[in-house]
Amino acid sequence: MGISFRCNDFMYSYASAIPPKISTHSHHYYEFLLFLSGDASYMIENSSYKANSGDIFITRPGELHTISFNSDAPYERYFIQVSGDWISMLPYDLLRAIDSFESGANNYIPASLAEQYGLIDFFKNIYPYLENKTELNLPENQAMVRCYIIQFLAKLNMLFKNEAKSFYNTNENKAVVKIKNYINKNFINGISLDKLAEHMYMNKYYMCHMFKEETGLTIKEFVNTRRIAMAKQLLPKYKSVKDLYSACGFNDYSAFYKTFKRFTGVSPMEFLK
Repeated sequence: MGISFRCNDFMYSYASAIPPKISTHSHHYYEFLLFLSGDASYMIENSSYKANSGDIFITRPGELHTISFNSDAPYERYFIQVSGDWISMLPYDLLRAIDSFESGANNYIPASLAEQYGLIDFFKNIYPYLENKTELNLPENQAMVRCYIIQFLAKLNMLFKNEAKSFYNTNENKAVVKIKNYINKNFINGISLDKLAEHMYMNKYYMCHMFKEETGLTIKEFVNTRRIAMAKQLLPKYKSVKDLYSACGFNDYSAFYKTFKRFTGVSPMEFLK
């Protein structure tokens, strides 16, 4: 069950369903997702989070992210996706705090803060204006939704300014943080699970199981998220896309091309355009 409405400026969606299969990907728009229920973990760029009811997850254009499900418990969520072009027309001071934080530091708002700042209400207040399919395209309804989105962004900006220290993921498993740090320093080179396990003083199979359990990703998938993130940064600087793959840690262009398209949904050349 659910509703979904899209126009040029925004998309609004509510759904409650069995957990879908979602690969790591990025968008060209901002996404604000209110998690309601399910047994899920989120990975956004270099951070991972265990999702709890009332948590809000934010992804900005180009940020790699995915959600993994640990059981078949029903997945319920709202989300609002907002066009970067539309957001760019809003006053810069309204967006300054949203866009200026260190990457990965403000992708997650715990339920307690979301409740404190009234952010959850905005997702629910929009619903009645888009619930009736015969009235979805009424200009006054869409105008009300835009007003709620602007108010939501204003509240979000206020929260980021007042609660900066709350956005750092300090509760992450220390072993997982150490593995991520090792990968971040070495992903351009070949990363061997045996060498990584030796570095961690851990059994290789336990290490892989623990990382998957904590993050929802395999170690290989996480390595590839870092490589593709680097590829997206380097693409405009390379005259030929085929010269790029080794700089991002891939052994051949074919593997790079397939991984890039799986993560982003487009080929390297399409992404560059």
